[in-house]
Order: sequence, then structure tokens, then C-alpha cells
Amino acid sequence: MKEETLRKLRLLPVIAAVLLFGALWWWISSPDQTQLVFTTGSKSGMYHSLASQLKAVIEAEHPDISIELKMSAGSRENIERIDSGQAQIALVQNDAIGGKFVRSMAAIYPEMLHLISRTNIQSLPDLTDKRVSIGAKGSGTEQIVTNLLQFANSLHNINLVQSSFSSSLDQLEAGELDAAFILTGLGTPSISEALSDKNLHLASIRANTDLEASPNDQARMFADGFQVHYPHIQPGTIPLMAYRHQPTSPTPTLSVQAVLVCHEDVPLDVVERITRTLFEQRAALSQHETTFKHLDEGEAITDLQFPLHDGADYFYRRQEPGFLVTYAEPMAFVMSVALLLWSMFGWIRKWYDQKRKNRIDTYYQAVEDVIRRLHDGTDLQEIDELEAELLKIRQRASAELVAEQLAADESFIIYQNMLNGCQAMLVRMRERIKEHPDGGKPANSTPGC
Repeated sequence: MKEETLRKLRLLPVIAAVLLFGALWWWISSPDQTQLVFTTGSKSGMYHSLASQLKAVIEAEHPDISIELKMSAGSRENIERIDSGQAQIALVQNDAIGGKFVRSMAAIYPEMLHLISRTNIQSLPDLTDKRVSIGAKGSGTEQIVTNLLQFANSLHNINLVQSSFSSSLDQLEAGELDAAFILTGLGTPSISEALSDKNLHLASIRANTDLEASPNDQARMFADGFQVHYPHIQPGTIPLMAYRHQPTSPTPTLSVQAVLVCHEDVPLDVVERITRTLFEQRAALSQHETTFKHLDEGEAITDLQFPLHDGADYFYRRQEPGFLVTYAEPMAFVMSVALLLWSMFGWIRKWYDQKRKNRIDTYYQAVEDVIRRLHDGTDLQEIDELEAELLKIRQRASAELVAEQLAADESFIIYQNMLNGCQAMLVRMRERIKEHPDGGKPANSTPGC
């Protein structure tokens, strides 16, 4: 028994070491956890619902990413949280104010401006003297509606009420409001539920009721004017019977893109993976929230107010051809031109070198001509003339050498040797003539040069 107990005791350090090594290996090999705060909107709003679905899909696809949802008053507060570093991801309106550190990832869906009323309201001028909710204070809805009413010259003729999404619907149903502006995606369940009340209906957002154009054209003409003052707005139309039995005809309105954004400091690979998951899991997301059916990679970065994050940009450009493929033809053309120019340069260089060689040949001939003119009957006067001619040859060659019309190569050295040799011959001939003025020859002398 004692031996068995001792044997078990000896195994304890081994077991402990194995467990410790396993724990260390798991800790080293497991990826670092990325914590992200996702600021959404009110609990009953579309932003929060979409954010919940995004959180579930992203965390399922990427276990190293953890997302905390944080409700807010809406788009404007989301922008403030991103800028202040309180959040890293958000859903915001494309027309939101601020956003120094905000970077876009993808446009998710168009938010439609719904005008729900209890009374006979057909267009914006009918809101005069009515109690109208323009959205919660500081919300994106308030921002766009305030600018809209100012554009329509109706801002001072309406009893404006600042009320949240859900509160506005409750007040409409209770008769405390005559109308309410609500900015949300098409098919929002709470809008559909509110419109089940026969006293409530959708009104058109347009300047007057005299237009005979189609609803789409009415929306476009009104938006064209509004865009001059409010650039990120787009025309929109609420389709026939989008909410059970309402509207009874297509209703012109305005829309603005809801955009998934992040802080500029979120790591590039994290943003790239989230953006990729957004489109790869589009089908799964759409099954839970039909609003995701608007996701379109081809239009996801069109007309975005906030700059695109580098991680998202990397995802969208993943299928673009590389630099060499893109510029293969221009590069081939440039190389062909370069080779042609190089060949031309080589030919010109060869021609120029040959021309300089031909020029040095003329000096060879000039020196040889002086040598040929030396003979036994040469007198001092002729020697002077030949020396003068040789000097001119030297001066011309030196001038052309300085002007680089002659090359200081082996051919020029040969020329110099010939010139110096000829000069020496003239000196010897002069001395011989002086020694034998009668024309006699010294013993064993060699005639000529």
C-alpha cells in the first residue's frame, strides 16, 4: 500500500505539469477578445432590432468578437457616442450632423419618412395649426423634419411636439396628436399595428395636392428641390398596401439611408470581417428582419456622407484586379516604347561614334600628308610651312576634342603619337639641313623621314 501511494504521489507533479501546459497552450493559442459597444436606438425602433440580429450573426461567425448593445435616443446620439469613444459601432442616418471620427461600413436600407395623421391631411400645407410630433429631441427624425418644414415654409404655423417613436404612436391613438413624423424602414411592425386603427392613415409628403404626376414623379420633384438645401435626402414612395390595407395608393415621401458605421480606430481586420459577414449572411439576416433584403453590395457605398473605413474598403475591393493586371497593357506599351527608344539611342550612339571615328581618320590623313611631303630636297622654308600646317592640325583636333566632336580614346592616342612623331621628324630634318646647307648627306644617313 505504501509503495502504491508513493507511486501515485510521484505522478502528481507530472499531471500538474500537463494541466499547466494545456492551460498555457489554450491561453496562448486563443485569439484576443475584441469588445465592441454597438449603440442602437430605442428598444421598439428598427435600429435596435437590426443591431440585435447583427450581434447574433457576428458573434456566431467570429467568437473573438463580443458586442454589447446600448440603446440610445437615435442617430444623433449615436454619432456623439462614436465621436466621444463611448461606442465603436452604430446605425446612423446618412444625413447625421457631426461625425469627426465616424467611418462608414455599408448602407443598410432606406429609411422612409412616414407622416401618420388622424385628420384629413393630404400634404404638408394641411399641417397648419395642427399638433404634430417631429420626433424625440435631438433625434435624426427631428433634424430632418425641422429642415423639411422650414423648406416648405410651414415651421411657424404648426404646433410642434417633440416625442419619441413609441410615444408619438401612443399619442396619435389617444387623440393627443393630429399627426406625427416617423422615420423608419418600410414594414416596421409598430407602424403596421398603429395603422390597424381606422382613424389613422398615411399622408403624402409633398408641397401641394394639385400635382397630376405619378407618385414617383411627385416624390422626385419635391426631393430635387429639398436636396438643394439638404443634400443627403432621396425621393421615396411607400408602396400600395405596404401596411395591411394602407396606403390605398402609392404615397410620395422622402428617404435617407441608414448606414452601419464605426469609429475610425476599430482595427482594419475587425471591420473587414464584420463587413464580409454582413453580406455573406444576408440571407440569414433577411429571414429574421426583412429590412436586410435591401442590402446590396453594389450600392452599399454610394453617396455616403462619412468616409469609408479602410477595413470596409478592403472588403469591397477584394475582387478588383491587382496593379499588374490592371495596367498590363499600358505597361507593355511603355516597355515597347522604352525598348524602341533604347534601340534608337544605341543606333544614334553608334552613328555618332562612327562619325567621330571618321573625323579622326581625317587627321590621320592630314598628318600622313605632311610626312609624305618630307624629302631630301626639302629646304628650311618648306620645313617652316610644314610645321605651321602641323600646328593648325593640332589646334583643330584639340578644339574638336574639347567640343566632344572627337573621343579621347585609343584612336586619338594613335593620332597624337603620329603627330608627335611627325613633329620630331621635322625637327631632325631642320637640324640636318642646318648642318649640311650644301645639300650633302652625312655618312650612313637615311633619306626622307
